[in-house]
Amino acid sequence: MSIPTHFRADRSTPGRPSLRGSPIQELFECPSPGGARYNIGMHVGIVGAGLAGLAAATELGNEGHEVTVFEAGDGPGGRVRTDLIDGYRLDRGFQILLDAYPECRELLDYDRLDLHRFKPGALIRYGGAFHRLGDPLREPAQLWSTLRSPIGSPADKLRVLAFRMNVSRGSVDDLWDGVGTTAIHRFERAGFSPKMIERFLRPLFAGITLDPELQGSSQVVNFVFRMLSTGDAAVPARGMGQISDVLASALPDNTISYQARASAVSTTTIAIEGGSESTFDAVILATDASEAARLAGSPDPGWNGVTSVWLATETPPIQEPLLVLNGEGSGPINSLAPMSVVSAEYAPAGKHLLVMSTPSTEPGIAQAMRAQLREWFGAVTDTYEELRIDRIEKAQPKQLPGHDARPALEINGLWIAGDHRRDASINGAIGSGRAVARALLSN
Repeated sequence: MSIPTHFRADRSTPGRPSLRGSPIQELFECPSPGGARYNIGMHVGIVGAGLAGLAAATELGNEGHEVTVFEAGDGPGGRVRTDLIDGYRLDRGFQILLDAYPECRELLDYDRLDLHRFKPGALIRYGGAFHRLGDPLREPAQLWSTLRSPIGSPADKLRVLAFRMNVSRGSVDDLWDGVGTTAIHRFERAGFSPKMIERFLRPLFAGITLDPELQGSSQVVNFVFRMLSTGDAAVPARGMGQISDVLASALPDNTISYQARASAVSTTTIAIEGGSESTFDAVILATDASEAARLAGSPDPGWNGVTSVWLATETPPIQEPLLVLNGEGSGPINSLAPMSVVSAEYAPAGKHLLVMSTPSTEPGIAQAMRAQLREWFGAVTDTYEELRIDRIEKAQPKQLPGHDARPALEINGLWIAGDHRRDASINGAIGSGRAVARALLSN
């Protein structure tokens, strides 16, 4: 429900007195479809302009409330940003959007983002060659080559189908029921052979969850596999940061204050380092896990890291929009993606952009990746220009077995949002921000 602008209280100044609890408040209340009463004219302060904070701000703004967002960085998006360097679009680490994410489907305008999709399946490096592992359900022409590939046995490929059917039953929320086990145990229990796990499943999930040991939650595996089975991996035409930019641009002017790091928060106040303290009707903490732990004492599950190397080239080594996975079981490269083949806008006209990644931030790892790339494609890779190395220690919060993907939305009266509070994904970040905003509205 959108509230007409003329019903909004004038609350443009942080710290001005609240209407809540006053007789005037009764004039600004209306029942929601669920029976809760929305407080029209609230002013909500949000710490963090990542996807969780932007989603919360969007939800609150759509219901007629004023929002002020404080962001420590110089732009929106948190970890989901894209930089334009010499005409190339470099995401902050290799990232993709799974377009089946339910929260993204509800909030994002895919047409406006102009999503460009990877082909289903992957190209697997194994035994000194590349092997196509397709998705015959969506590309029947790939059936024969997929069955013949040495990436697992024919029985393994039938188990993939059974796995897809299993995780696609019921609602998405059902996937988070119970405690779960580790990812590796989930794959073994599903009957996958060691060859299938090592050559395909391990590098696939090491790229998505940044967990090469597969010790993360099996519930995350179930969720991700369902998203892969029911949708495509994609990127916006102009980079992953376009998601953040579109959400931020839809907010009223001056909603977000950049380079404003919070030094302290309470249920109604936000103090900014080197600045003043502002008072609000409610405060949402939508930072990453470490910042939430610093400011509110919420649990910090720890982090998985990643190193991504961005390379410019005249001719891409991969001519199709396919994700390349390292199934060799050796060497630092985990995945490789020809970004300009997926979307031409990732590179200037006549040029191409390649990104290779590994779930490691060890010193020297980027140089080792360049050496392995040369083994794969030859001396021509020596001509590839290195545009940037992203070494990101805090790329994705860990989600070990027992992780509660539907925790309480408040801690000591402070609203907490972020992918560390749900599933560590774009879906989790957006869903968490929306859930906190809806809970605040009905409070």
